[in-house]
Amino acid sequence: MSAPVPFLAPPPPRFRLPQVALTVALAAVVILGVIAVFRKGTLPAVDEIDPGLLAEPVQRPTTRETFSFEYRGVTYDVEPVAEYEIQGLVVAHNDTSSIGDVYHDSSSVDTKDVGMIWGDNLRTDDFRKCEYRSGSWTCYVEWPAGVKFHLDSMSNTHIVTGDDEVRGEVGRIRVGDQVRLTGLLVNYRDGRRPDSWRRSSTVRQDTGNGACEVMFLEEIEFLDRGTPVWYLVYELAWWLAPAILVAKGVLWMIGFRASRAR
Repeated sequence: MSAPVPFLAPPPPRFRLPQVALTVALAAVVILGVIAVFRKGTLPAVDEIDPGLLAEPVQRPTTRETFSFEYRGVTYDVEPVAEYEIQGLVVAHNDTSSIGDVYHDSSSVDTKDVGMIWGDNLRTDDFRKCEYRSGSWTCYVEWPAGVKFHLDSMSNTHIVTGDDEVRGEVGRIRVGDQVRLTGLLVNYRDGRRPDSWRRSSTVRQDTGNGACEVMFLEEIEFLDRGTPVWYLVYELAWWLAPAILVAKGVLWMIGFRASRAR
């Protein structure tokens, strides 16, 4: 009579090496993912800044008439205020998919709020010593003593667009990117709320509530992508770690059944 097989009997030898390999792979993915959390979005050194970002935003009078566009069954009225082009380094943006942003979701006509710096802020490495963060409709910066920061060379731009392709490109904007945005400064309203206009600032020297630019974006150009490798590692880690855990579980079940069948 054969002896009973323990419930947690070790799997047959042919399953042990794959399990070890998966464990090593999981550890490597987790370690790289943790490193990527801190490395992605690292701001470039001053000598990596595109020269175009040293220029001031270009704002010109516009003759464009008020127009409307539709998004997800809702009509929005847009009142052009000025032609506008800005080249800047992205230092912060809100996360429209975060539960912390209660004002934006997949149905919002507003895309990202993009915090950018340019000009005198990019002439020295001081901008890398500052801390930037975004909230719903807001962007904040803090800097230590001895660092010179120019608030009039920073903006928080609320972006709307009627072009699905442009909207998709806005979704790709990440901290560390160097971008050129072209379009209009606008006031706009939801057609369902005709008395409620969101209005754009037209100067760079204001701060606080109402100081943000509202931009109807018509064209976006990525001049340089920020830390693309670390963003890729971060995204892959989120997918690979669960996949490896599932593979380990499946392999364990197969090995367990094989050990019970012996």
